[in-house]
Amino acid sequence: MGRKPKPTAIKILEGTQRGQPKREPSAPPGAPPMPERLAVEPLAVAKWVELVDILSSMGVLTTGDGEALATLCEVYAAAQACLLELRAGGPTIKTDLGGVKPNPAGSLYRGLVVLQANLMGEFGLTPSSRVRLGTKAEAPKDDLEAFFAAEGA
Repeated sequence: MGRKPKPTAIKILEGTQRGQPKREPSAPPGAPPMPERLAVEPLAVAKWVELVDILSSMGVLTTGDGEALATLCEVYAAAQACLLELRAGGPTIKTDLGGVKPNPAGSLYRGLVVLQANLMGEFGLTPSSRVRLGTKAEAPKDDLEAFFAAEGA
């Protein structure tokens, strides 16, 4: 219950770490191997390659992130398939009795997009998640600090 605890590395980046850092498990930085299950979905493989490049350049990818990244890629591919179905069938479909009801692909797509956004936030792939990772050293706290920082430069 409650908020998820932040890793110590994130607290240090934010400047909110107090006391001794807690011992936390960590994986070595680097690209994890792509799980074999992704090979059946070309769109998921393409997203994997794209995200590995982006996350590696951001310095947030570790060898232990393979399963979470694979899930993000699978959710992305499923959302794209739902979107294509929704575009092809329209927002409503006809029932067997001649009525009209919402296209089930619409609600499935919305759910997948929410899940995708949550997973992207875990990797720092959304603007708000990147802001939370920003360091306090990036911006002076006030005008006086900015003045003295400029004088020392």
